[in-house]
Amino acid sequence: MKENMKVKYERIRKEIAEHMQEKYDRVLPLDEMLLDRWKKAELLGFGEKTSVYENVYVYGHPDVGKDVWIGPLTILDGTGGLKIGDGCDISCGVMIFTHSTHLRCVSEGKMNIVKKPVKIGNYVYVGSSAVILPGVTIGDHSVIGAGAVVTNDIPAFSVVMGVPARMVGKVIINKKSARIELGAHEEKSDIVS
Repeated sequence: MKENMKVKYERIRKEIAEHMQEKYDRVLPLDEMLLDRWKKAELLGFGEKTSVYENVYVYGHPDVGKDVWIGPLTILDGTGGLKIGDGCDISCGVMIFTHSTHLRCVSEGKMNIVKKPVKIGNYVYVGSSAVILPGVTIGDHSVIGAGAVVTNDIPAFSVVMGVPARMVGKVIINKKSARIELGAHEEKSDIVS
């Protein structure tokens, strides 16, 4: 790369980084600052007002609703059928799988790749680094804790955590607020007031 090209590149990075820091209080990798997350979602056929970071891996053709935020370093595997409802937050590092090669591998190639659809309802929060395995359905207004591994269906208004994920509480929604009610030995936590 010619030296003057590198200088121009660094000047552009500095200008964009300063703008991002001032406007959004963050600095991201250059491609994330240059490219529009909402345009990427539109190109993928995702719902209106949905955003997806540039470094999200998308396999197959996931069906993603409107007003969904898909954080950085996420994997969306739609090869076995993936539906994400409206208003969901899919946090940084989440991995959603709809296929697995485990049986093909251990059978020395005698078995096929397993494909099972995943359905995530409306207004579901999936915490950072959670893993959702093939065949799972997650009900509306649920919270999946950071690092959870979801192996079974989750009813609506549930809070799950752990490996494997287990129910630890429920989401309570009133007219203008929501709160998390954890098990008998846990404290209550306000989410939205």
